[in-house]
Amino acid sequence: MMKYLRYYITPILAPTVIIGIFLGGHWMWLGLVVLFIVVIGGDAVLGEDTSRSEYNHPWLIELPLHLALPIIVLILLTFAWSTGSAGEDFLGISKLLSGFFAYDFLVARDGNIWSDYIGAVLGVGFMVAGYGTNVGHELTHRIKDRIAMLEGRWLLSASCNADFAIEHVYGHHVTVGSDEDPATARKGENVYTFAVRSTIFGHISAWKHELSRLRKKEFSPFSIRNRMITGYIMSILWCVVFYIAGGTFGLILFLCQAAFAKFILEVVNYMEHYGLSRSEGQPVGPEHSWNTNHRMSSMVLFSLTRHSAHHEKPMVKFWKLDPYADAPQMPYGYLTTLVICLIPPLWYSIINPSLSEWESQYSTA
Repeated sequence: MMKYLRYYITPILAPTVIIGIFLGGHWMWLGLVVLFIVVIGGDAVLGEDTSRSEYNHPWLIELPLHLALPIIVLILLTFAWSTGSAGEDFLGISKLLSGFFAYDFLVARDGNIWSDYIGAVLGVGFMVAGYGTNVGHELTHRIKDRIAMLEGRWLLSASCNADFAIEHVYGHHVTVGSDEDPATARKGENVYTFAVRSTIFGHISAWKHELSRLRKKEFSPFSIRNRMITGYIMSILWCVVFYIAGGTFGLILFLCQAAFAKFILEVVNYMEHYGLSRSEGQPVGPEHSWNTNHRMSSMVLFSLTRHSAHHEKPMVKFWKLDPYADAPQMPYGYLTTLVICLIPPLWYSIINPSLSEWESQYSTA
C-alpha cells in the first residue's frame, strides 16, 4: 500500500499553504517552512530509492495528478482572498469558514504586513511550481489525451507559462544538450543569466513551433486554435480574479508568485542539464540529464527526479521510469540542489568535479 500512498505526500502538504494564509500574520510562512523541512529533511533521512514498483491499480497513483488542478485552484483563490482590503470578503470565503471555526479570519488577514505576504508569495509560488507546473509537465506530455492536456495547460496558466506545453515537448526534448536548446545550461553559466535566457528564447521558440503547426493545418495565427493565445487568456483570467479580489495589490501579488514559480522552473531546468552537451545527430540518452534517486524528492515530484529516463523515453508515464543509478547524479535531492544553485560559487565547487568526470567519459567536443 505504501507504494501507492507515497505519491499522496504533495497533495497532503499543499493544504499547509492554505491554512497558513487563512491564519494570517507570520503563519503565512507555514507552507514554505513545512515544505522545506519535509523535502530537505526527508531526503537527508530517507536516502535513495532505486526500485521500480509494479502497479496493479495505476489509477491510484494517477489520482494525485488529477487532484493538482483543484488544489492549485483552491490555493490561488485563498491567496486572492488574502489580498482584499479591510472588510472585503472575496467570494464570502471568511463568512463560510466562520460557520465552522471560531476564528476571525478577516481580522487576522487585515493585520497582515508586507513580510507576511512575502511568505505567502514564496509558499504559493513553490506549490504552483512544485505541484502545478510539475504535474502540468507530466500531463502535457500526454499529447493524445485531451483532458490531460487541458488540465496541464490550466496548471501552467497559474505561472503564466503558456509556452511550456509547446516548447518543452516539441523543442526541448528534441534539442536537449545542444546550443539550440534554451533550456540546457552551458558550462560556467550562472543560474540567473540562464533563467533570463531560457525564459526569453524558450518563449520565442514556442511561438515558432506553434506558428509552424498552424501553417501546416492552414489555421489563422490569430484564431482561438493558437495555443499560445489561449494560454495567455487562461493566465489573464487569473489576473482578473486577483484584481477583483484585491485590486492592483492582488494583481501584483499574483504576478509575483507566477514570476517566482516560473523562476523555480528555470532553476530546475538549469540543474537538470547543466553542462551536459550532445553532438549533432547523437541520440538523446540517459547521460544527457542529471538524475537523482533521493526518495523524498522522487515522491513529492512524481519521479521527475528520474530525469535521465524521462528524456530517454519522454512519453513513458512517471511511475514507469527507470532509476538509472549509473546516469550522471545530482549531488543532493531536488530542493537542496535548487538552493545550492542559487549560490553560483558553491554550485560550481560541488558540480564541477562530477561534470569533469562526465566530460572524460562522454564529451565529444
